[in-house]
Amino acid sequence: MKYDDLTIQKLRELSILEVAEKLGFNLKGLGDEGRRALCPYHDDQHPSLHFSKKKGIFKCFVCGAKGDLFKLVMDDRNCTFPEACEWLINEFHVVVVTNTIATPHSQGENLSDKTDKKTSVKSVSSVVPLDPTLVSRSLSVDSVFCQSAVSAGYLSQSQLRHAANRYCLGTTKDGGVIFWQIDDLQRVHSGKVMYYQPDCHRSKGHHPTWVHCLIKDQLPPDFTFQPCLFGLHLLSKTIATPHSQGENLSDRTNKKESVKSVSSVVKNPSVVCIVESEKSAVILSEKFPDFVWLSCGGLQSFKPELLAPLVNHKIVVFPDTDETGEAYKQWLAVLQQAQRQYAFKYPLRISNLLEQHASFEQKSRKIDIVDFLFEVTQKLA
Repeated sequence: MKYDDLTIQKLRELSILEVAEKLGFNLKGLGDEGRRALCPYHDDQHPSLHFSKKKGIFKCFVCGAKGDLFKLVMDDRNCTFPEACEWLINEFHVVVVTNTIATPHSQGENLSDKTDKKTSVKSVSSVVPLDPTLVSRSLSVDSVFCQSAVSAGYLSQSQLRHAANRYCLGTTKDGGVIFWQIDDLQRVHSGKVMYYQPDCHRSKGHHPTWVHCLIKDQLPPDFTFQPCLFGLHLLSKTIATPHSQGENLSDRTNKKESVKSVSSVVKNPSVVCIVESEKSAVILSEKFPDFVWLSCGGLQSFKPELLAPLVNHKIVVFPDTDETGEAYKQWLAVLQQAQRQYAFKYPLRISNLLEQHASFEQKSRKIDIVDFLFEVTQKLA
């Protein structure tokens, strides 16, 4: 298969350190910028093959062998350049746009002309936000979701409080949890009200609703709901948090206090991970804290425009699974469409973990990544 310049550029932006590890090189040395390994191009007794993450190249200071990640794959696997590209795409789950007709980011501008630019797509400026005190007044860890996340064994009490504080989780009077959608400009779009059972699974007797639907008489006259990714506020330069330092979430549920801005706790995140459910994002944020976990809120809610604020971030999506693989196909289609619309700085990736490792019984339950990992852990315990 012949790959276009955009795809090759996306592959070139992969980390040569990750590629080397995937090929089986035993990397030595401290730090992420430079590593070394035994050189396969000569009889090497001491690691003399050096890898530069910043430059994306390798070089042996003994025999002189050098090249980029494509040459590394071609030499190691004894394959052609197109075959090396195919291997990289499959191993790193890079989303490839197979047609050559791109939807330009601005009229008359070709998408391939933008790959070297640090394109920044800002949130839609026409958003009319809700009153942020709605968030601060709702704060609590007394929802059934929060309580069951601990009692069912997903999180410890301290992990739950930390995650609830980070995501500004709220509670309704009847025990529902409020997953507030706050964007990267700290604007409150709305809040999804959901109900959970004691086993931390959704209550089928309660359909989700939205805060803006419950307070219609309090909405600004020009309010129009525009969804954003749950947790998007974590990628802002400042994070809106209604809590003062050292104050317990549950102590503030009855206080009418504005949301304050504090220094962001997210410093140049390495990877932004997107899952389907808010529950998964909250739990995984504690299990894998090196990543930033966001949620689209449901299969049908995953749209290309939700990814617009993330063009400068590394993105990996984790679809739920099913018997036919339909969910995976739908997520892949959305990523392909998004890649045509926006000039992402890094390759978009989609995880096939559940497609490869979930059992048929698990797929029939449409299991998500959190419950898959939870069930694996339970079996090993």
